[in-house]
Amino acid sequence: MAPTSCTIGPGVAINGRLSGDDEVVVFGSIEGNVALSSRLTVEEGGKVVADIDVQSIAIRGEVNGEVVAHDVIELLEGCLVTGNLRAPRVIIQEGARFKGNIDMDVQI
Repeated sequence: MAPTSCTIGPGVAINGRLSGDDEVVVFGSIEGNVALSSRLTVEEGGKVVADIDVQSIAIRGEVNGEVVAHDVIELLEGCLVTGNLRAPRVIIQEGARFKGNIDMDVQI
């Protein structure tokens, strides 16, 4: 079966726990907890206030919370991230804004 993705549109707000196996792309907002066995992408205009546990994450929008990725965390130009990051690989592009701690010395 081909991998699928879920898009949370700009007019959608989720409060609570989001979990699953599919890739999720956020243009809207999520508040609560996010646990995915795949990729989470927070696009420009997207906002996530949550503790996050995912395979990988790319952030162009805003994230506030603890972020754990089993592969990679990418902070892309224009993002605003507040919270601690934990992953074997962390990529921070020029123009990304980040406040918190990074732990790359982990076995996840």
